[in-house]
Amino acid sequence: RVVGFLCSALILLQPSFVASSYYDDKVNKNKNEEAINTYLTKGNNALAEGNLHSAGRSYEACLRMDPDQRYCLINYASVLVDLNAEETDESMKQQRTNKARDMLTRVLALHPKDGDAAFNLALLLQDSSNSEEVTREAARLYHVAVQAADSDGEERWDALANMAAAKQEIGEIMGEYGAVRAYERVIVILEKMGQEKEAYLNQDGNTYENGEYQYLQAEVRAINEYLSKLYYGYGTVLSELSNSDCQVLKSEDSLLIDWVEPFVKGSGTEENERDEAPANHVCKMNAINALRLAVDLNSENVVAEHMLAALTEGDIGKGRASNEFVSALFDDFAETFDAKLEALGYKVPGLVGDAAKELLSSSGQSSYRSALDAGCGTGLAGRYLRPLVEGSLVGIDLSKKMLDLAALCTLSKGCGLKDEDSAAAEDDDKSLYDHLASLDLETTTLEEVGAKSGFDIIAAADVVVYF
Repeated sequence: RVVGFLCSALILLQPSFVASSYYDDKVNKNKNEEAINTYLTKGNNALAEGNLHSAGRSYEACLRMDPDQRYCLINYASVLVDLNAEETDESMKQQRTNKARDMLTRVLALHPKDGDAAFNLALLLQDSSNSEEVTREAARLYHVAVQAADSDGEERWDALANMAAAKQEIGEIMGEYGAVRAYERVIVILEKMGQEKEAYLNQDGNTYENGEYQYLQAEVRAINEYLSKLYYGYGTVLSELSNSDCQVLKSEDSLLIDWVEPFVKGSGTEENERDEAPANHVCKMNAINALRLAVDLNSENVVAEHMLAALTEGDIGKGRASNEFVSALFDDFAETFDAKLEALGYKVPGLVGDAAKELLSSSGQSSYRSALDAGCGTGLAGRYLRPLVEGSLVGIDLSKKMLDLAALCTLSKGCGLKDEDSAAAEDDDKSLYDHLASLDLETTTLEEVGAKSGFDIIAAADVVVYF
């Protein structure tokens, strides 16, 4: 999954906070209108020049005169978020984030269809949490932003892309504003954008300022990398559609799907064979085509490569998942991993711990001298293994981002320990693991993990499925 993958940082093309423009819109007519306009204009100019503190002061002055001024609220929220980019004080960052969120929420209470406020608030929410509840609300807000743009005759690729990913995650796939159509629309927009930039680069007689040519090349590469992610999302959606959903798509005007397909037999009755089977088959063929494009646009998109091989029954799909695939998959999943599994009532780490404890009891020993958490991830199983191990607890995993989270765990916090349990526990900053390393289980040696004499126990929680 990827939610969030569409909100992650991308060179030159990051969907970022949108500053609203005033243009012909007018603030509520009152005696302070001229002064409010002046402060708003000064703030916008300072924001355009990157002078965030000056812009913030102007917007504050504007809001002192009219606390509900729509554009000052939106743009001041944008300033606060931008100021956080270089802030090291976590308390100050949280204060600014909360203030920005309150401002955007106020705008939407007054103007429920404001696309800029909706888009910015969705980004803020997803930056703070990736829970299903937040993703669902973000999807709704991106929907508002897209509809606002549609009403104005505009195309917002950033809102469409994020809406597609969010709606895919919560299962809102079909319909005019479902994940399928959103992916199609944003792909068409970015394809055109990339083609126009490439045509300009290849046009004879163009002259470029210093670095301009390289800048445009970087833009084209960024667009292609982003398109690769979009085609991957689109391909996975199509690959998972039911026969009935494919049939619905067949009756609509798709922007990307090619329905020219020969008769497919074998679905049951002749009527069904001529109806649902071709639709289902074409969905799969177009999913494969989308994934091929994802790989063509970015050869380093190993997740798309693996999914393509699985759908086409290629070598990767038949054997164990590649290291690159597993690493990329869990790097993307790292930040939401614990919360997602908790929501699912995931019990495997505890079961592994119970089995290890039972084995220890039957051995007559009081503790293990050493243990290996093979495929440790964020350390969920390590939390249950640690009390049983007197000596070294080693964790290895392919995902460096998972290991980064496991490295933050101590005896009194993290790695599945709930906040209330952490608060009740005696404060102990000793790391949960004695050693963590990004290694391949099939090729790792004892020397690499500092255990020449081996381990008393090796635990692998939900790991062998990837072999």
